Amino acid sequence: MTGKKRVELTDAGALVYSKRYKENNESIGAMFRRVCEFVAQAEKEEEREEWAEKFYEIMSDLRFLANSPTYFNAGKEKGCLSACFALVVSDSMESILEVNRLSGVIQQAGGGVGYGLSQVRPVGSLIKSTHGKACGPVALLHYYNSLAQLITQGGRRAGAQMGILSIDHPDIDAFISVKNKDPEALSTFNISVALTDRFMESYVNEDEYAQAKLKKIAKSAWTTGDPGCFFIDTAEKYNTTPQLGQLEATNPCGESPLLHAESCNLSSINLKKYVKENEEELFDWERLKEDIHTIIRFLDNVITVNKYPDKVIEEAVLKTRKIGLGIMGWADSLALLNIHYDTDTAVELAQTLMSFIEDEAFNASNALAKERGTCPAFKEASGPKLRNATRTCIAPTGSISILAGCSSGIEPHYDLEYTRTMIDRGIPVEMKILEPILKDLEEKNSTFRPKTAYEIDPIWHIRHQAAFQEHTDLAVSKTINLPEETTVERIEEIFVEMWKAGLKGGTVFRKNCRESSPLQTNKESTRTYRKRSLPHERRGIVHAFKVEDQKGYVTVGFYEDDTPGEIFINLAKEGSTVSGLYDALAILTSLGLQYGVPLNSIVRKLSGMRFEPYGMTGNPEIPKVTSVVDYIYRYLGLKAKNNIPDLPSGMFCPDCNSRLINSEGCLHCEEVTCGYSRC
Repeated sequence: MTGKKRVELTDAGALVYSKRYKENNESIGAMFRRVCEFVAQAEKEEEREEWAEKFYEIMSDLRFLANSPTYFNAGKEKGCLSACFALVVSDSMESILEVNRLSGVIQQAGGGVGYGLSQVRPVGSLIKSTHGKACGPVALLHYYNSLAQLITQGGRRAGAQMGILSIDHPDIDAFISVKNKDPEALSTFNISVALTDRFMESYVNEDEYAQAKLKKIAKSAWTTGDPGCFFIDTAEKYNTTPQLGQLEATNPCGESPLLHAESCNLSSINLKKYVKENEEELFDWERLKEDIHTIIRFLDNVITVNKYPDKVIEEAVLKTRKIGLGIMGWADSLALLNIHYDTDTAVELAQTLMSFIEDEAFNASNALAKERGTCPAFKEASGPKLRNATRTCIAPTGSISILAGCSSGIEPHYDLEYTRTMIDRGIPVEMKILEPILKDLEEKNSTFRPKTAYEIDPIWHIRHQAAFQEHTDLAVSKTINLPEETTVERIEEIFVEMWKAGLKGGTVFRKNCRESSPLQTNKESTRTYRKRSLPHERRGIVHAFKVEDQKGYVTVGFYEDDTPGEIFINLAKEGSTVSGLYDALAILTSLGLQYGVPLNSIVRKLSGMRFEPYGMTGNPEIPKVTSVVDYIYRYLGLKAKNNIPDLPSGMFCPDCNSRLINSEGCLHCEEVTCGYSRC
């Protein structure tokens, strides 16, 4: 492959690339070439270089980008290229554990997981086979959250999960409010309630039960941003493979309603690249058409060359070959065309544009079916042959839109200048973002200034989402950002308007409803914090510990009210580098405590970190740990009497996260295909 075109990134794009994607000094151009060459392996041998060049040409021009795992993993040994998966939990212990196993291998490969929990019996129900009582779906949220936290440590992506429960489930009240008191307790989860048409019709007809339940949902969404709404009957109405099952789950951001064990491979077109200024046509339709056909081929190739994390998933994916071509840069395109987001003109253009993309994606999949055959799920279907059961899907495009230098998905600009928090290998990193559209408008001497999210009435958010949803096979990821003064009643009305508009789902986020919003305007990010001083004489505890052969001491100093305010860590027989790192960890923890960071938040983030030495401790309260850090912070949680759930600990395979078993004097991974061992 000869593609050498230089990739032009914005400053923010270059930072995201270096922090999140770059590995082994690989340039972004080299990363794109690696991906395109690998994906072209699905082509006939004599055509591979030609198609790799075509893929690279539009990717290096940032006209489209694939979902992030494609860049992380293409061409690597465990090269899963899919971003999102769905798993349905049946009402049995076997299913609960099997879903846990599948979720583990998915997340280790960099994928997000959505769970359908509606089949699980309510908490306290009798289990006839054991005469015990069921844990219920809410307990499973904590169970799967612990798994994600373990895998996130040291990973390139923060764990991302979605839990969905039917409005008709007996445990729905506990589910709705599960994140109200401590959203960080389920830090990897979004949650949504599956609302049926029958329920929504009852609400509209002033049924007291339905109105009370929707108000409860709205109150929790007002408090934390969760839950969202999944309009399950609307999603099922457009299920392209109903013979294979019902759609009970979605991926973490809600844009992909999927069957059990399915994944969807996503990519997004940067619409800003197709705007035709000073001409009669608003977009370069011919170029867009050609690129759509190339990208659909790219995504179908991804299905073929993908290295799936499990055979169960591989079988489900190959049966339907679902792909999702979406868009980004919509708000930028409107700005370049001098069209405000909250206008009929913008909504009508959205319908025209997405109808065009839908038609060409359909035509491209039809052409591939003639060339390569239909997907197995459509073998017996009448009508036009299709290679892919779905073709279009609009994702949120958080990181890839920054790489591409454009606005995210179909969202309006959050602000024209803001701070974005990105997770870099488990560590929050703040970035100051200046929307690239400002430079674009300046270069064309335009005085147009786009309206931002909080300046736009929610009804326009809904109308845009509905316009795009009408021409999208899967769903549309969309968040309505609301001013802080928004009432619970208004959120309740918004959910009803979403359903009436024919959306498959939606979420709201009220400004400042949580401390840790991923986006903040520059004004919001200038908060001041006061340090709480420790008394000169204070109570302290010195605790000796041992993790396998590593001995050490942790010292905790307390305020007058017995809350911890400082820690010191000393490890026996360690060199200056390791000791210095633990000193730095103790100092940062102490500063966090003194500036008001809740200890339980620190403990939840640092408990479960996994590296050597790990294993037995001799402390009956914390018998096994995954590292020295895991021990120290779980101990702090115990001393502070925080109600912190016991994290799964012990010995796990560093390669695949399966359990390690002791055999013949060595530790072996129980997953035979992994092959990890340590003696």
